[in-house]
Amino acid sequence: RMQGIAFQGAFFAATDVVTRAKLTHEKLFAAIREQLQSKFGTKGSRVVEDNVRVVRRGFDEVHEITAKPLDQLVAPSLRQEPKLPMMLKRHAVSDDRVTDIHRFWEQTGNFYATGQGGDNLVDPFIGLSLIPASTGVYRDMTQVRFEFPRWIPENCTACGDCYTVCPDSAIPGLVHSIGELLNAIVQRIEHHGRITRHLRRAVRNVEKKLRASLTAAGDHGHVRELLDAALDATLSDSGLSGAEQERLVQEAGWFREALADYQLAITKPYFQVKEKHAAGSGGLFSLTVNPYTCKGCMECIAVCQDDALEVAQQTPEAVESLRRTWDLWQDLPTTSPDYIRIDNLDERIGALETLLLDKHNYGSMVCGDGACIGCGEKTVIHLFTSTVTALMQPRVQNHMTQLDQLIGRLEQHIRLKLAGALDLSDTAAITEAASAQGDHDLTLARLSEQLEQHQGTTPLDAEWLKRVTGLLERLRHLKWQYVSGVSKQGRASMGIINSTGCTSVWGSTFPYNPYPFPWTSHLFQDSPSVAMGIFEGHMSKMAEGFKAVRQAELELSGAYRPEEHDHFFRYFNWQQFSDEEFLLCPPVVAVGGDGAMYDIGFQNLSRMLMSGRPIKVLVLDTQVYSNTGG
Repeated sequence: RMQGIAFQGAFFAATDVVTRAKLTHEKLFAAIREQLQSKFGTKGSRVVEDNVRVVRRGFDEVHEITAKPLDQLVAPSLRQEPKLPMMLKRHAVSDDRVTDIHRFWEQTGNFYATGQGGDNLVDPFIGLSLIPASTGVYRDMTQVRFEFPRWIPENCTACGDCYTVCPDSAIPGLVHSIGELLNAIVQRIEHHGRITRHLRRAVRNVEKKLRASLTAAGDHGHVRELLDAALDATLSDSGLSGAEQERLVQEAGWFREALADYQLAITKPYFQVKEKHAAGSGGLFSLTVNPYTCKGCMECIAVCQDDALEVAQQTPEAVESLRRTWDLWQDLPTTSPDYIRIDNLDERIGALETLLLDKHNYGSMVCGDGACIGCGEKTVIHLFTSTVTALMQPRVQNHMTQLDQLIGRLEQHIRLKLAGALDLSDTAAITEAASAQGDHDLTLARLSEQLEQHQGTTPLDAEWLKRVTGLLERLRHLKWQYVSGVSKQGRASMGIINSTGCTSVWGSTFPYNPYPFPWTSHLFQDSPSVAMGIFEGHMSKMAEGFKAVRQAELELSGAYRPEEHDHFFRYFNWQQFSDEEFLLCPPVVAVGGDGAMYDIGFQNLSRMLMSGRPIKVLVLDTQVYSNTGG
């Protein structure tokens, strides 16, 4: 609706309606204000003025193109088979064919990539109106932009404003220790099949020389120049000669080739402050443009106060350089927690923007969608999803540690119970049974069989054994769901139910899905109501996992009593979750504009709030009042 209200102004500016009606601009906008007052006046003066402002912008900012040369039409070239998208290559193949983005590319995505989206036959995805997660990786925004942001590392202070405001996850920041970075480059060389003999030892000397140079250079040292100088110095004093020196020079060439055009910066928070507190702990900051998602909106440049980003014209050479650098970025490790300056994320203590330095957090949206260039709504949603991902990661990691311990303890518990069925009081019988095996291997089964012949049998509790082995299998399955699952991506960090509006349009334009987790859309007003239903189903699945954990803990403590606990667990649900269990539940999130939540959908939102269900609601300010969604 925000676009629609802007188009009203553009319509009056581009047509002769105002002239034919003999209206002045003042009378035109007085009439528009009167209509908006009639429609939205009860919502307050700000709503009316916001709408008037957008209409006026549409009126003032539309311009006729007067120079209209038409180029000669060129016969279209034959379409080429689309290449497998680079970003798709790094995604695992799902065991569930319906959610497998590789199958989706073969049956659907590649048709759209070649402009034949309307020509392909109905397949399960189209027929069921399904889009697997993360299909936005199919898109390459190179043809969308004419310019791109170029980073000037010598001016950068690592404030984080640029990667925070970017709506397209297109300019991630990373921090690496010098040794971590150099070793990653060597690993990249070796991963591509080149055998190194001297390089690993040499980079240790490079690290020492580079650190000394960086410390001496201060704030504005050019890291790449200093790195090249440190590498040259290492070659000069390597102590090698002849063929071995030539080999080292060759490997150094591989190193420079692998590092490509990757740039690095000395910054106060990550190098100088760290070095001051502990020598050798400083890290190098980097910004890298993702050429596949960047739309050239230049929001990053608009917020940069340090002149560390500039507009650069896109050329074929620039595109090739961006792609080489991005390919390297994907092989680099994520930022160590040592450089993420957050003391307590739950309590919002610390430099919260640094959570985006973690690759997993920053990649909480894969983008590749059709959102407007510089979309502010998308920036907000990206920050939200990144924060949720950052909150969930350590919780899940701690839970995995707990599951591993429970599985190990339960396995040992079962072994001891089974071994306890053997009567060890008659050692003579055990010796005789062992001797009777002769040259055969003695197994626990054979020993048990021999003892039974002498001592009789001690029956096992079959019901207990069935229950605890079933419990063990449930715990193993629960761990598999967390770390892998059918998607090979592990458990999702959240799920979103989106009201109809701008966010639902760019979030679900077939076949590009920017979200790596479950997402669905419904009518303007319905996202809170749909979220309530999804929440119940989601909590039912979470309850099964928590039941297995609780039952295992009771079993191991010797406190499990079927007559008491079977009834409790039969009716166990989310209302009985502990605080720790709730924190492990990926949030169900209802997303919508101000109209979707506060006008047409207010009754749905009210019902959800009154239900007591802990559903998250994200309300987006559409900047003009949108009574039907926004």
